[in-house]
Amino acid sequence: MRYGVKTSNLVAMALALCIPAVGCGDDSGTGSGGADGTGGSTTGDVATPATTTGADSTGAESTGVASNEGDGSTSTADSTGEPPPVEVTVEGEVVDFVAMATPIAGAEISVFGNPGPTATSDAEGLFSIGTFEPDTTAHFVLAPNETYLGAIVPAAIESDELQEDQQLSQIPRAFVDIQLMLLEGMMPEPPDLTQSIIIVRLINNAAVMEGATTIDMTPAPAPGTFYAPDETGAAILNENDITFGALPVVVYFNVDASDPGDISFEATHPTRDCEVLFPDFPTLGEHITLVDITCL
Repeated sequence: MRYGVKTSNLVAMALALCIPAVGCGDDSGTGSGGADGTGGSTTGDVATPATTTGADSTGAESTGVASNEGDGSTSTADSTGEPPPVEVTVEGEVVDFVAMATPIAGAEISVFGNPGPTATSDAEGLFSIGTFEPDTTAHFVLAPNETYLGAIVPAAIESDELQEDQQLSQIPRAFVDIQLMLLEGMMPEPPDLTQSIIIVRLINNAAVMEGATTIDMTPAPAPGTFYAPDETGAAILNENDITFGALPVVVYFNVDASDPGDISFEATHPTRDCEVLFPDFPTLGEHITLVDITCL
């Protein structure tokens, strides 16, 4: 049975998720990822940020390397013949996913599967974290707090010694509560926010005009634990087709904590070839993992 929520109830959700983070109508190809948060880039220089070091407590296993980001090994030399850096430091800012201009101070950042690098964002949301091997993938973990759910944000670690303008974001708990309230009474059981949420997002959402993008999750989700907006913007429980260009997502909740490779997604489109960016991702309780796909 298809359960829907009126389009008018989704206006705020569409604007919040689409305009700042998705880039409505963008059909340029790959995006830059986010967290339930995004892993995109900001413009401009980053001021000197606060940084801390120490070990995190995730105890999780090593992450995989996204197929579109290389094989995880260091390269031998750049185009000038100079050897690549041995270590890379990442700098950037942490922002509110809904109000992207709002920095988040005091965000605790660690790296899944890597107990070394940690940092805390300063009063302007700025951070510096490292070091990393070049040409690898990192999954940044932002800890949950009273205001925000945690976030898992993938990022490609490049070959420059200093990688600047990395954006990390978190979604307010109040915003998530509003979205789930729209589906209240339709679900067989209430959502459990101590478990994980996965947001699968279509980056080049102009593909919606050529047909639905179907998202298949392995292992299959339990009935009543996922939804997507239909063509009119009404949230439909148990829907896994992306058909609404203003909010091109499928949302999964009550997901168990998992290591990279435990959960996978496949995206199919009637006229385009689709790819899951950073396909090996972890999930954690009270955290939102953002999985980006592109269909070209």
